[in-house]
Amino acid sequence: MKCLIKRRIRKIPQRKKRSTGNLKKSQQEDKEEENTRKRKHSTRKKMKSRKRRFKQDTSQDDPSDTEKENEELRLCLTIAPDEDKEVDYEVLDKKYPIIDWKTQNFGSKPQFDESKRSEEINLNVVTRSNGQKRFFSTLMTMLSVFDREDLNAVYQLVMDKYQDEMPEGFDRVLWGDLMVMFKPDEQDEFWNSQHEWKIVSWKLHSSSGVHTLMTEEGLVIHMLIEKKYPLKKEIVVQMIKLKLESEEESTMALELIRFIKKVLADLESKE
Repeated sequence: MKCLIKRRIRKIPQRKKRSTGNLKKSQQEDKEEENTRKRKHSTRKKMKSRKRRFKQDTSQDDPSDTEKENEELRLCLTIAPDEDKEVDYEVLDKKYPIIDWKTQNFGSKPQFDESKRSEEINLNVVTRSNGQKRFFSTLMTMLSVFDREDLNAVYQLVMDKYQDEMPEGFDRVLWGDLMVMFKPDEQDEFWNSQHEWKIVSWKLHSSSGVHTLMTEEGLVIHMLIEKKYPLKKEIVVQMIKLKLESEEESTMALELIRFIKKVLADLESKE
């Protein structure tokens, strides 16, 4: 008698089909995350390359003199932690690129003195790819939370908007600050007025790699740490005497002081 053997057939569970909408959403999220990773990687490479070039341009070759020189550089450094600095926890959790910039008027602020005109309230509105909006009154406030990637993004957005026309009103303020920072023109009237400047502070924004001068008259000059600007000898001397203000002692801070001292030496050699 033949025995009939029943074979058990194991059913292979079928994957649940995603709806078209969810699939597209998932693909979009994956694509956005991949783009974010690529941007971060590219930015890190650029910053490392920039720091290497900056260090090569400013460092001495003899390592035995490094510590002695650093001690001299520290004499031109003031550590001043910014206790009021805002921490952007959402950006720290996951960085979303800046995709839009515009200025917006929020009405006027009444003055206590009735003879004076009401002060207009204008702000820069920056939007990230996740829809998050941030409001900034000046470039200085942006630098308190921006890194170099953010700064480059805003610069590109502003320049794209005004590539064929000159901005007016409040838009001209940020445009002017960015032009001075990214495209300094030695022949520009701005740099030719340095004899009127009296520097009251020199500050480093390490997250964005920018250092800022502020004058007694309220003029603010933002400069990239690796870029050489048409500064006059008198201004550079004021900077060194004032000392660089930084939240902490860092390689960037010491290299910036070394760089500015080299600029002074070059200016003195031309006299």
